[in-house]
Amino acid sequence: MPDRRSLRSVPGRDPLGSVPDRRTLRSVPDSLPRRTEQDQLPHQGAIKPGALENCRDLWEPYPEKSSGAPERQTPLPRRDAWERPMTHWTDKERFFMKEALRLARRGWGLVSPNPMVGAVLVKRNKILATGWHTGPGFPHAEAVALNAAGKSAKGSELYVTLEPCRHTGRTGPCTDAIVQAGVSKVYYSIPDPNPLAEGGARVLEDSGIETRRGLMAQQAYELNQFFIKWQLTKKPFVILKTAASLDGKIATHSGDSRWISSKVARNYGHHLRAGVDAILIGRATAAKDDPELSARPWGRRKMHREPMRCVLDPSLKLPLELKLFNPSYGGRTTVFCAPEAEPGKAAALKEAGAAVIPVPLRAPGRLSLERVLESLGSMDVQSVLIEPGATTASSTLIDESVVDLIHVFIAPMFLGGDGAPGMLGGEGVDKLADARALDILRVSRKGPDIHIVCRPKGAFVPPPGFLALPEDQTASAEPAEEF
Repeated sequence: MPDRRSLRSVPGRDPLGSVPDRRTLRSVPDSLPRRTEQDQLPHQGAIKPGALENCRDLWEPYPEKSSGAPERQTPLPRRDAWERPMTHWTDKERFFMKEALRLARRGWGLVSPNPMVGAVLVKRNKILATGWHTGPGFPHAEAVALNAAGKSAKGSELYVTLEPCRHTGRTGPCTDAIVQAGVSKVYYSIPDPNPLAEGGARVLEDSGIETRRGLMAQQAYELNQFFIKWQLTKKPFVILKTAASLDGKIATHSGDSRWISSKVARNYGHHLRAGVDAILIGRATAAKDDPELSARPWGRRKMHREPMRCVLDPSLKLPLELKLFNPSYGGRTTVFCAPEAEPGKAAALKEAGAAVIPVPLRAPGRLSLERVLESLGSMDVQSVLIEPGATTASSTLIDESVVDLIHVFIAPMFLGGDGAPGMLGGEGVDKLADARALDILRVSRKGPDIHIVCRPKGAFVPPPGFLALPEDQTASAEPAEEF
């Protein structure tokens, strides 16, 4: 049996002709986490154009570290990554930006109307300091990391998930802090869509600091979809969440619906509630279920903030005794009604602490959801979670198509019954050609339930070039550099 160290000297096959032999791969650098067979990508074909930044990992699994002292070397990329010209990011750069994204996610439900941002300062290939934005009025992620590093930040590299801002708002410009600290290079994932803050990269370049844009841009965009859509359109990002049995029923023929989804799925639903600015339901759901519309992830009763509770009630028929109008159960309540709703009922709701906003009707008894969302956007609401019954779901998905992302939980049960409501009500479409097409993004399990995440065709996407790289940052397909 040959010694393991001697196996690395066995010449591998030409990387341009086939995948290199695993025995030729050197050991992983100590500064990176060791990967296993389970981390290998499931696909075997060529990478589709534009999919490179979505891949979790493009490298073959590393062999176990031998007892010798091998030369440090990054493994050769797989064949499909080697052949295709691509924008090249090293393993080191991706590793540090992943850490910045992980830090940014801590701001879920804390930072609106600001974006979630994480920052990592690196010097001599080691993390010097980190930071993440904790909310409006508090220091930005870059400032937190720079303050933690102090004078050691001079000559370091900064990895940040969003382009550093250049304007003075509740806090000072991040670009000034970066220049004063002596940072030598800045990596950022996506540009800032805020017209008041964008252009920070140009300020840094004019100050002699090299900037690199686009590292893990897709992940950074998905992290801040709420913020980006609102900045570009002044309309909130809309999520629809629903749960159904395997035969597509959301309740029995008698109306019993608690609970179709499992506790694990319901906890995830509360996690979604905790991260959005508003929750929206229809009048029938409010009257039948009497929900609190509060965020209670993992059983927590008291949250740092509660989302706005919104209900569609065209004729203001809901009774004031509902939990929806009790401020002790959750955030402030907003009722959307028709312009001709009875003024006396509107006055009673306002006296109970609710806001009443009239919006035009789209059809008899049906409010215009486009106008509802425009009204919420004008109140700086960047994200809305719709928890609909069959009628509201049909209005949002089929009639007006205002949904940007869908979460569906399928429970392993059959309910049956001709009178049992399905996920969508309304008139539906006449022909299959008119069906609302979807892109399936993810299928997973939440306890016993199947969790499907999908995006409707025609939903919000960033403008062309938002996730594209500058021309001067398009590199050739070279193997990752050593570090």
